[in-house]
Amino acid sequence: EVQILKALILGEEERGQSQYQVVCFIFHFDKDSFISSDAMSKLRQKNPSTIRTPEEDLGRTNYTMDYTVVLPHSGLISPYISDLCAEAGEATYTRHVDLVLWAAAQELSMK
Repeated sequence: EVQILKALILGEEERGQSQYQVVCFIFHFDKDSFISSDAMSKLRQKNPSTIRTPEEDLGRTNYTMDYTVVLPHSGLISPYISDLCAEAGEATYTRHVDLVLWAAAQELSMK
């Protein structure tokens, strides 16, 4: 129930920015909204050149990431965060709402 989005933001040399910056966003998602890689590969095998469009438009979802994730402690959320977001370091973010959900799932207190 954890989705990790790792973004690579390319810098602009003309502005003296570094080559790139890595940012990680971690948020909760429902198991029902997950499509397995097996199901996706079967769809690709049927008609590999087909362009697929969603059956319904769910619109856009905006998230306000209001918490920084401390990577050494991120294993409480998911064991994969520290490896996937190692390059991002302090630029790893999540939402308070998601922290509350994960804490409740693990029966932890959010005080």
